[in-house]
Amino acid sequence: MIIKIIISLLAILSTLFGVFKKNRVFFNAGYFIFGIMVVFDQITLYSNNSESIHLALASLWLIQTSLAIPNKLDYDGSKLAKSAAIKIYSALSIINLFGGYYANIGDEVPDGAMYGHLLLGILPLVAIFLILSDKIEITK
Repeated sequence: MIIKIIISLLAILSTLFGVFKKNRVFFNAGYFIFGIMVVFDQITLYSNNSESIHLALASLWLIQTSLAIPNKLDYDGSKLAKSAAIKIYSALSIINLFGGYYANIGDEVPDGAMYGHLLLGILPLVAIFLILSDKIEITK
């Protein structure tokens, strides 16, 4: 349990650092690490009790993991790159807001997990705001 808390905190701190420094690599790395942790946790729970909800949650966070694979590709500043960033961050927000909801109603979820999911649900909205208000340049 303590390992999951440490990994979650490191992932959240990486994401926060990415927001404050306006660094997409750290931002995505936090979501990637958090997603990998949730996927392995849910697959373990599924293998223990074969409840399909765990397989569904693992699949949902696998989507987050694939969307947030960190890379250093330069955006070209096109409308397509801006649109893609907004769509990806919207998906990350929806996934984690659902995680906050599920952590609130789930039985086997640690008590503080809801707050981490809610924070990870709000941070992409901050990134979307910064992109739409041209506070983050899409070009290098």
